[in-house]
Amino acid sequence: MHITAEKIKEAAEALECTELKSFMFQEPTAGPLTKPRRSSRSSRRSSRRSTRGTRRSSRGSRRSTRRSHRSTRRSRRSTRRSRRSTRRSRRSTRRSRRSTRRSRRSTRRSRRSTRRSRRSTRRSRRSTRRSRRSTRRSRRSTRRSRLSTRRSRRS
Repeated sequence: MHITAEKIKEAAEALECTELKSFMFQEPTAGPLTKPRRSSRSSRRSSRRSTRGTRRSSRGSRRSTRRSHRSTRRSRRSTRRSRRSTRRSRRSTRRSRRSTRRSRRSTRRSRRSTRRSRRSTRRSRRSTRRSRRSTRRSRRSTRRSRLSTRRSRRS
């Protein structure tokens, strides 16, 4: 059966008020019925390049952020270490000052004790001298008294 233009017209007129007319003059809201054409090779390449570039840039930004985080961590560690070292040095200086103060106090005490002992020895020596003098005087006086008694008896 050969389809001619007249037969198509007749069919169209018969189906004027049917679904065919509404389908033919329907607005394309559902989108194209055919599959979209494949993009050309050049457009594919450019899209690949752009995606690669974005990936690379995102990787680079990630790396840079990691590096910055690492550097900040390192700087924080170094500041902590320097603070610790300064604290330790301050502690050591305090300890050394305390030890020097203690040693000075001990030397002062020892000097005082030596002075006291010297004074006490001087006093004891003086007292012994005085006692010796007094004994000498008493002996002299007894001798004189004896001599005087002897003389008086002889006469």
